[in-house]
Amino acid sequence: MPAVRIWRGDACGNRLLLAVADEASAALEAGEVRSLCRAQSADGLLVLDPLSDPPRLAVRNRDGTDGGVCLNGARLAARWLERERGLAGGLLETGGRHLGWRRDPEERLVLLLPPESLPEEMALRPVDLGGGRRGLAVPWWNPHCVVPVEDVDAEDLETLAGRAAAAEALFPEGVNLELVQDDGPGALRVRVHERGVGETGSCASGAVAVSLVAWMGGGPGPLELRFPGGSLRTRPGPEGSLLLQGPVRLEEAPL
Repeated sequence: MPAVRIWRGDACGNRLLLAVADEASAALEAGEVRSLCRAQSADGLLVLDPLSDPPRLAVRNRDGTDGGVCLNGARLAARWLERERGLAGGLLETGGRHLGWRRDPEERLVLLLPPESLPEEMALRPVDLGGGRRGLAVPWWNPHCVVPVEDVDAEDLETLAGRAAAAEALFPEGVNLELVQDDGPGALRVRVHERGVGETGSCASGAVAVSLVAWMGGGPGPLELRFPGGSLRTRPGPEGSLLLQGPVRLEEAPL
C-alpha cells in the first residue's frame, strides 16, 4: 500500500478514514481498501489531494468500489483543510462536482451545494419493494431509494435494500436506501443502507435526497434528519442552492 497519511474520522456516525495523498499515491487496490476498512471498522476510505485546485476528494466504499459522492466525507475533508491548512472556507471537488464549505457560528461545518448541482425537475420513479412496500427512486448524484414508513426501527432494512438493488433497470450502479419516518414538525427519522457498505450511522447525500422528496411533497423549509449516528440539517439556500450541516470529528494525528 502506498505510504500515505491516514486519519480516522466520524461524521454524524459515518465512520470514515481520510487518506491525504496526491493522485499517484491514491491508486489503492480494492483489496487494500477492504483490508484497511476492516482493520479500522470504517465505512469507507476518502482520498484527499490537497494540492489540486480546488482540492480533490475521491471516495471508496468499504468493499473497495467507487463511492461516488460522500457529503459526510466532504465535511471531514473540509475539517482537515481547516485544521492543517488554516482555511476558513473554500471549494472542494468530488465526483466531478464542486462544493462550497465554511464553518458556521455553532462550530459546525456547512456544505453549500450550488444550484446547478440540484435537479431542476424531480422525476421520481416508483420502486416496487414487495409486500405492498414502495419506494421512490431519486435522480440525484448517488442513486437513492427513499421509502416512507411508519416506524424505521420496525422494518427489515437489509431485505428492502436488497430488493431495491435487484431493480437493476433503475439502479444499474447499486443504490442507497433510506427509510424515512415523520418525527414531528420539521423533523424526520432516517435509517440508511449504503451500497458497498451496509447500514451506516448516517448518509449526508441520503439526507439531501430525503430533503428533496420532502420539499417536493410540500414539507417545511429547514429540516432536521435524525439518523442513528446523529442529526444533519438541511435548508434551501440563496438562489436555489442547498445548505447542509452537522457534526464532524477528525482525530488529531494520523494512524
